[in-house]
Amino acid sequence: MTFSQPYWFAALLLIPVYWLFLRRRGKVGLTHLNGLGNGFGSRFLLVLPKLLFTLALVALIGALARPQRVYYEADDSIKARDIIITVDKSGSMGSPVTGDAPQHSAPATDLDKDFPGMPTSALDADKSAGGSASSSSPGFAGGGQGSYGGYDGPPDPNTLTRIKVAQAAVLDFIRNRYIARQNDRIAVMTFDIYQYWFWPLTDDLKIIYRNAKFLSRTVGDGTNFGSIDPGPIDAAIAHFDEIGKARSKVIIMVTDGEDEISPEAMQRLTDKLNSHDVHFYVVGVGETLATQQVDVMRLADAVHGHVFRVEQAGDMQKVFEQIDSMERSSIKVASTEKRDERFIYFAFAALGLLTLGFFASLLVHNQ
Repeated sequence: MTFSQPYWFAALLLIPVYWLFLRRRGKVGLTHLNGLGNGFGSRFLLVLPKLLFTLALVALIGALARPQRVYYEADDSIKARDIIITVDKSGSMGSPVTGDAPQHSAPATDLDKDFPGMPTSALDADKSAGGSASSSSPGFAGGGQGSYGGYDGPPDPNTLTRIKVAQAAVLDFIRNRYIARQNDRIAVMTFDIYQYWFWPLTDDLKIIYRNAKFLSRTVGDGTNFGSIDPGPIDAAIAHFDEIGKARSKVIIMVTDGEDEISPEAMQRLTDKLNSHDVHFYVVGVGETLATQQVDVMRLADAVHGHVFRVEQAGDMQKVFEQIDSMERSSIKVASTEKRDERFIYFAFAALGLLTLGFFASLLVHNQ
């Protein structure tokens, strides 16, 4: 038994004050004492109301101190990951891709039912919006043109583009994680020259899913992998340091790879990924990364990451399904301290003692 707020026990000092007050009054509240007699029982009857009220005060103070029973749950092992998905929203991500629109590989879930007004298809999301995106759009992290130049606006709603394929795959990935219920926490970030957080790490996949529906609403300027510090990898690692919990940390970057990384930035990013033991996956969208060995691919090779070259739109789901089967590391969860509140028993005891004290006081007065 422990007490959450033990400072309430200082109120026990009121008990001597209470008894001194009663003693100084010197009155029993009777018109005469003949009926009480001089025996021990009579004297005890006089003291009984005071004793009961005193015990009631002690029980009340005990209740205010919040007694708790402390126990510990057994050690357990769970599978969990912290996953940050970074999606390139540079102007080149608005380029069209070949192939059919990707289909959901996961069955419908209550993620879609919770947002009946939102389209379930990444492509329908843009079509229903009429290709417009304003700074007031939910989940639009850029807020209009932002501080960078060359803003290209929303992609053509009737064209299958790289960023639409990326959005559809991200939504499918989140849906798969929701069905698996593996305790994974996911964050979503977009980037061009700068980074824009759609949502930080959370296990509330419903809010992640809702915000990810707006990934393809706009495209921006050029791409910055880290030559301008900070880049998306720097921001993701800083986020892991801030609120990351799982030992298994994953960065999934969806990009067309059209940016160079300076030697200094390459060394900095390599050191950060290795020192933080972050698993780095690059998902290439478009012809550039599918046909050339670009710098972001060299970075992935340097940190023993994985690079997926995607040439057809429908292949994106396969990429995320393969990532989904990786990095399910077991995490040991230490004994968790649990507390059961017991103040209710003290509160009932105080109420009972007050009731008994009241009846005892009436009995003395009747005598």
